[in-house]
Amino acid sequence: MTDHTRTLSLVLSLIRSGAAVTRPDLGRQTGLGRTIITQRVDHAIRVGLVVEGEPAPSTGGRPSRILRIASGRGVVLGAVFGATHLHAAVTDLDGTVLAERRMPWDIESGPEASLATLVEVAGQLLNPELRERLWGVCVGVPGPVDFARGMPVQPPIMAGWHGFPLRDRLEAHYDVPAWVDNDANLMALGAWSRTRAAAGDNILLVKASTGIGLGLMSRGRLHRGARGAAGDLGHTIVAEESRHRCRCGKFGCLEAFAGGWALTRDARAAALEGRSPFLAERLERRDAPLAVADVLDGCLAGDRVSTELVTRAGELVGGQLATLVSVFNPSTVYLAGVLAQAGDVFRDPVAEVVARRSLPLATDELVIDRVALDRSEGVVGAAALVIDELLHPELLDQWLRHGTPRGIRARTGDFTEPLPLDVPLAGAR
Repeated sequence: MTDHTRTLSLVLSLIRSGAAVTRPDLGRQTGLGRTIITQRVDHAIRVGLVVEGEPAPSTGGRPSRILRIASGRGVVLGAVFGATHLHAAVTDLDGTVLAERRMPWDIESGPEASLATLVEVAGQLLNPELRERLWGVCVGVPGPVDFARGMPVQPPIMAGWHGFPLRDRLEAHYDVPAWVDNDANLMALGAWSRTRAAAGDNILLVKASTGIGLGLMSRGRLHRGARGAAGDLGHTIVAEESRHRCRCGKFGCLEAFAGGWALTRDARAAALEGRSPFLAERLERRDAPLAVADVLDGCLAGDRVSTELVTRAGELVGGQLATLVSVFNPSTVYLAGVLAQAGDVFRDPVAEVVARRSLPLATDELVIDRVALDRSEGVVGAAALVIDELLHPELLDQWLRHGTPRGIRARTGDFTEPLPLDVPLAGAR
């Protein structure tokens, strides 16, 4: 790997992030000389990675032109499995969704069936022209992931997935680099990549759906921890003496009280005991068990039990978050997943408990809100991860020599390691 590739990687990353979008900006941010900046930008334009746009606002003298990543050259396949759904999308290099599909899917169907379904759905999204321009693949799953090996590790709700070589299978099928990560990590990365100027570089994202997960961005980088287990919020203990058994096999986990499956358990009990006419009517008129959507509908309809269930879930999530807010001191906490769709019924108790249990210095400017990305933050994050990885010097050096990422295998390291020059990004809090 040459110094040329390292500095080219840095220049591309700064252009892509929006931190430096003209040649003079790049020089100021990096400290590199005008000749080196010109060489790197010209190289990037020559290989089709960067395009020049309209002139930047003039500050005197000849105006520079705005530099942008050439989003049309390659595409990325991103997919996120939840416990009960699959969202797959093809995006261009800036994360713009070109084609997508959402569908119900039970992750407990197992890895082979899930992979086959993903390949089938992706085949419908990737027409021949897009398939030819495919640069990389990223898949999120709702469980712990060994990022370096690209495989799930003892996931509580994914029977048969432990040690499944998902990344290797994806690379063998598509002949491009592939990555596998936890779904909440990708959602956090996607939310941050679209809102970083306002949200800051230290954010938490809570995914409250069937299960409860957390993604953590620290100084603009995903924090996975030593083994990839960071963010397992749903299996922190909230009741030591509880008889509620979690799906992980332990007792008293947050998820066993506030996860979507726990809410539907309690909603069914309320319906059968006659405490909620609304839920009783829903249970009686359908063949399938109650779903979280029924509880959310109950909130909208003013059902007292449904509102209490979601409020209590928010209080419990807020209690666990308060500790993280005190320890990590984020600027923004995003709420995502099915429960976040309850709006203020879920958000307000989360925010109230966090404010009550954390010191003012950690909360007086803290923003707690829903992600406003139309539930696409996961696939946006998947695309962002692929491009971040492909622009890392180690991979960039390989595929530029080959002319395309095809046939290149993913790095086994973590892309969150710093680039040679750790440049602070403009506008970040």
